[in-house]
Amino acid sequence: MQPAYLAVCPRLPGNELAAAECENLTGAKPAADGIALCAGIAAVPRAAYIHSGVRLIAQANTLDELVAIIAGQDFPADDFRIEHLRLSKALSVDWPTAVVALANAIHAMPDLAHPRHRFLLVIRQDKLVFGEIENEADHSYEKHRHKPCHLSSSLPAQLARALLNLLPPSTATLLDPCCGTGSVLLEAQAVGLQAFGSDWNPVMVSMSRKNLAHFGYPVAVKRLDARRQRQAADAVVTDLPYGRFSSMDADNLRGILQHCAKLAPVGVYVAGTDISPWLYQAGYAAVEVFRVLKRQDFSRFVHRARG
Repeated sequence: MQPAYLAVCPRLPGNELAAAECENLTGAKPAADGIALCAGIAAVPRAAYIHSGVRLIAQANTLDELVAIIAGQDFPADDFRIEHLRLSKALSVDWPTAVVALANAIHAMPDLAHPRHRFLLVIRQDKLVFGEIENEADHSYEKHRHKPCHLSSSLPAQLARALLNLLPPSTATLLDPCCGTGSVLLEAQAVGLQAFGSDWNPVMVSMSRKNLAHFGYPVAVKRLDARRQRQAADAVVTDLPYGRFSSMDADNLRGILQHCAKLAPVGVYVAGTDISPWLYQAGYAAVEVFRVLKRQDFSRFVHRARG
């Protein structure tokens, strides 16, 4: 079956999580230019990194071919506007000329100020792609940037949202046993998951509770050692204690992983290094790692473990 949609993603050097999110939400991994040809875009509004979902109408190697295809089709287009996205200079296409030519080929009248239909011309390295923008990321995670309690080590809201977008679509419940200031719990509430949170540090528990209450989210956060957690869930998603400000040693971290592997069939773990061997030792059967460059001297490593 031919792909019917496009997912438009950013090109983020050093961020492997963006492509993984797109693949999980749309079923297709984006090409090097950030375009994924996929079978569905219904989940795009909750995305952290995907910009928009586009229904594919036509694609061609030249502007003349594309205009001819569009002129030969009849699709709803009353009060339309054509936007453009140039991803490569390999094709010598003047985008204003292209937009006018395509507009003249569409059997409807435009309305640039208040369009009912928004079309997108994508200029790729080897072809021109034309489609209608059907949905866009709602950026609902943005409001969580303004949580009252945060630390320099807290997960950014956009990254926390992307972690949830690695989970199976059937996920309904989520456990964060090292919840810190509550970044993951906030995003879980925003996308409609039932969340359970805990942390061994009373300061973190207090900050997480304040952040959740600030947005009116009814999540109970307990003070609890992650290795004593008894709450089962569909998935564990957590930012493990690591770095120079963490007093957690390797043995304790391995203990957390071994315990969490018994609480949920899927785990998404953030660490400061690749901990795949520890996850396999904990009992997971399959582990994927996605590196996210934070700065030149530091990367986060996101692990999706299933077993």
